[in-house]
Amino acid sequence: MTPKKAGEYLERNTANRPLSKRTVRDFAEAMRRGDWQVTHQGIAFDTTGALVDGQHRLAAIIEAGIPVEMTVFTEVPVGAFDVLDTGKRRNAADALAIEGEKSAVMLAAMVRTVWLYEQRPEMSWSGGDAAVTNHQIVQTLEQHPKLRDFVAVGEQIATATGMIKSAAAAASYLVTQASGRDLSPWFDGIIEGTGLTKGDPRLMFRRVMFNHTRKQAGQPLRRRETREHVTLYLKAFNAWATDTRLPQLRYTPREPVPPVAA
Repeated sequence: MTPKKAGEYLERNTANRPLSKRTVRDFAEAMRRGDWQVTHQGIAFDTTGALVDGQHRLAAIIEAGIPVEMTVFTEVPVGAFDVLDTGKRRNAADALAIEGEKSAVMLAAMVRTVWLYEQRPEMSWSGGDAAVTNHQIVQTLEQHPKLRDFVAVGEQIATATGMIKSAAAAASYLVTQASGRDLSPWFDGIIEGTGLTKGDPRLMFRRVMFNHTRKQAGQPLRRRETREHVTLYLKAFNAWATDTRLPQLRYTPREPVPPVAA
């Protein structure tokens, strides 16, 4: 499907839903990356020649400015639009479960965190701009197969400190991959908390996490964000790894997520 042909087909769009610019942009980015794959979902015209499905795909081809292989259906019964795309869309956890992964929901969140850390350390990790496709999730897990080994670690840290499970698991994986040293003292310290003295980054990290999750009388739980937790974790780890005392540990929403100190 060329951009020119896509434009011609869009002229036959007479009764479709409003166009979502975000969806068009996401589709176009996938096409430029080469991630777009041919499936049973494509372009469909009814018996009158009107476009009844595929306007976002066509608009994305035009925005991407490249030809994309696409399935085209014709002679769809008039009125079929009401039942098109009404099924439940597969999320990242569904995609991993189909691949046979265990703890698919947790693992999908972990992989998404690693992808965002690698691709968008200076951007928000929430909202439409932080969308990660199922294909990117599967692809990232293929690149980081040892992530699977950190599900239990994330659960341990979350239980001990109140940190978001997937954030704890992903951050633990990141520091382990980047460091060539024995990290048992780090993990023992943030999980057990025994024998830690004032200024120890592990103690400071535990205290900050406790404050985030502590429910005070008459006050709701503070909203937790993955980007914030990962940033605090890495700041504390970097201080510990460089034998730096940490009198305070803070997070500013606009600051970039720090790289791991090797």
